[in-house]
Amino acid sequence: MRRFSYLVCASALVFSIPAISSANTNPPTCAPGQVSTTEKPCSAPTPGQPGQPGQPAPQGQPGQPAGSPSSNTAAYTKDPSVIKDARTILRLSEPTSSDNAMVYWDQNQVNFLSFVSLEKQGAGGNQTGGRLVCTSPTEKACVDGLADSSFQQIKWDAVTGDCSAREKAACVVSLSVIKADGTTLKATPFKRVYAKKSPGWDSTFDAKTNTGYPGADGPWIYRVTDGGETQDYIVLGLVSALFNRPTGTSTWDPSEKSLRLSIYPVKTTNDDTFAEGSGAAGCIAVEDKFCYQRIAFKTGLRFSLKMRLPKIISGWLNGRLDKPIAYTEAYDDNYFNLIVEADPLEEIVAGKWLPQNSDVKDYLRESKRDQTAAPGQKNMDVAGVDPDDQMAYRSYKKLEKYMDDKALTTSLTWRLNTTSGGSQDFASGCSAIEGVQGIVTSNAAVYEPGSPQWSESEGALLYRVASPHFKEDGKTANVGRYAFAMREDLIKCVYGLKTLPSYASMEITYDESGKSSVASVSLGTKNGWVHLASNNFTYSAPTLKVKLEGWTKSSSTAAGSGSQPAKPGQPNQPAQPNQPGQGLPPCEAGQSPSPAKPCQPAGGNQPNQQVENVIVCQKGNEKIEVKGIKPLCAPGYVMVMANGQPVTQPTPQPAAGQTPAKKITITCVKGKTSKKVTAVQPKCPAGFKIKKA
Repeated sequence: MRRFSYLVCASALVFSIPAISSANTNPPTCAPGQVSTTEKPCSAPTPGQPGQPGQPAPQGQPGQPAGSPSSNTAAYTKDPSVIKDARTILRLSEPTSSDNAMVYWDQNQVNFLSFVSLEKQGAGGNQTGGRLVCTSPTEKACVDGLADSSFQQIKWDAVTGDCSAREKAACVVSLSVIKADGTTLKATPFKRVYAKKSPGWDSTFDAKTNTGYPGADGPWIYRVTDGGETQDYIVLGLVSALFNRPTGTSTWDPSEKSLRLSIYPVKTTNDDTFAEGSGAAGCIAVEDKFCYQRIAFKTGLRFSLKMRLPKIISGWLNGRLDKPIAYTEAYDDNYFNLIVEADPLEEIVAGKWLPQNSDVKDYLRESKRDQTAAPGQKNMDVAGVDPDDQMAYRSYKKLEKYMDDKALTTSLTWRLNTTSGGSQDFASGCSAIEGVQGIVTSNAAVYEPGSPQWSESEGALLYRVASPHFKEDGKTANVGRYAFAMREDLIKCVYGLKTLPSYASMEITYDESGKSSVASVSLGTKNGWVHLASNNFTYSAPTLKVKLEGWTKSSSTAAGSGSQPAKPGQPNQPAQPNQPGQGLPPCEAGQSPSPAKPCQPAGGNQPNQQVENVIVCQKGNEKIEVKGIKPLCAPGYVMVMANGQPVTQPTPQPAAGQTPAKKITITCVKGKTSKKVTAVQPKCPAGFKIKKA
């Protein structure tokens, strides 16, 4: 039996991850102060030197080809407590045959070191004229480069440190862990990483002109103590931007900006071979003699992270977060605070070794991953594609038939990124709303970049995702999860509403079968942001569709005008809950339903405290289970169970010239007394409750 429960797709403006994040496709990186030209490229970095700002970290030791595992790999792979990335998993299962290629969709690791780089432009804008790389904008090489008009591009990577060390910066204000019983444990900044290779710098950023540099630092380790136990977490954050300076001008044009932000529980491994800033296999951060390895999150923990970010970060973010609550606070003219509270979310990673047939060769060429393979390999050990990359959804759909419909791996993840393009302008100036506008989270292996698409004809936000149907074992179904947090002023503008309803209707449609189902979930609000979360739909490639009650298409009033909510029964209004034969029997005024206690005093419109109901819908011999606050059966289906209680539908007596509404029967109990109630919309008398199965 398939399980459904639906969620909002939210959307808006998002920004591309800059070209500086492309995997190994740029010219070689120079050490600080060196210059690279096509005639005389600089030498490769020596052990311990950083790689290209914002680029995926090398998977082998410095000086080795990217496809060569380091000497530490054997020990790393024998430790069952360490979370293995997709590339390592595939390396451990390399085929004995030749001419195969790694194909996977996973977040590429970056070097979390603060940098400034300046580049000259060759003919046609190619990056062939030369490059300067500095660990600080005050280094003489980059100061001189800024004064040289032939350097026409500037990129900076500002690593987020702790605000106690540098207050006006991209930094962590606070990190807390919330236990299942509600106890909050405040994390303590314990140790700064990359003190030598990433010294950081002070802020010169001006948000009005987008000039200057936000304050930068290195990552920090945070320690959480609970009784006699301690656990270390690393917060890896990177704010990046790319600017262009046309020839003959002094004006910098900001073209791309991005944010990458993750929390990982870590353990520390000691080895004399580890060098600060290197890319040792199995390490998400490396210091001299120390390697920080990712381990699994303990279950039942929720994380609250408060970040300070430069106002250059705006639009929409995506992430691997479960039941997120997010909002922003003003700080000063150049910075704002972003507060995100969420559980880690199980991330589904798709990947496999595939023979290099024509489809795989097209994928390697279009993604330029064929350029990341070390020479002389029997099989192509290459970088993967980020789940939100411009080509991720399209490439997955093309190669899905080769992937056995099962995940390569799954693990709990806490991550937040800017999406990699595909932004959309909403009607009537809604896109003019500035700042961070929303966060979309999903556990899908891939999802379309940019914001969900606004359908003016339906009054819905559409969001497409795709994943293998099963987990690694090929038997256990992956459970789809989706959530969003969206600024209240933006969601009102997009839907043309002056007030928000309590519920949104969720529809999910599968490309393969065309089948769809509808459920309803509640909207919560906090600090001017709207939150919604849902789960239990299945994969492989559903389209998620969100409608708000009260929206109606109008020829005279387009969405985005702040029009009044529509009256019931107007065209294009979402299906209303409690329709005969579709919705749950209603509760008394002031009560809300739940599976365990069908009608209880309502707890208010609090975010992420929705109570789910479960109904079973039947059409012929097919039954589906639908979960939600007010779940509905899809057209053509009839509700046969509600919260484990059979729902009977007596044959109605037709009135003259009319088709009567169907009646249903429920059993109500009060102590040892029970009675049956039959009606189109039956409800228990005062003091009675719906009987559970």
